[in-house]
Amino acid sequence: MDTAIMLLVVEGVPFLALVYYLIHKKQMFMLERGIEKKEDRYVRAERRIINGLFLTLAGFSMILAPQLASIAGIEAQLSFDLLLVSMILLCAGLAMLIGGELLKYRTAPLDGSDGPAELK
Repeated sequence: MDTAIMLLVVEGVPFLALVYYLIHKKQMFMLERGIEKKEDRYVRAERRIINGLFLTLAGFSMILAPQLASIAGIEAQLSFDLLLVSMILLCAGLAMLIGGELLKYRTAPLDGSDGPAELK
């Protein structure tokens, strides 16, 4: 496996674990303080858009990592395995972005009414 890809995995997985740990700590702190977090569709849509953006950028960065490594003087090639994984991440991220936008569209009021808009 290429050195650049191994560095991405070795540094990326602990960073992702740290992000999930901090989110968990925030939720536990809010539960201890008795703060009730209301989960509405808009919040879910926003979270889905953020996660979709993260996955899309991760897919792009995995495709571009060998080119960036060659600029830095490290020999790396875009293998079929890396391309396959990055395309899966890219497609999953795009699907989450589209789903998040659909959720935001469905939660927006239609013509000033109080009810959610309906897809046609």
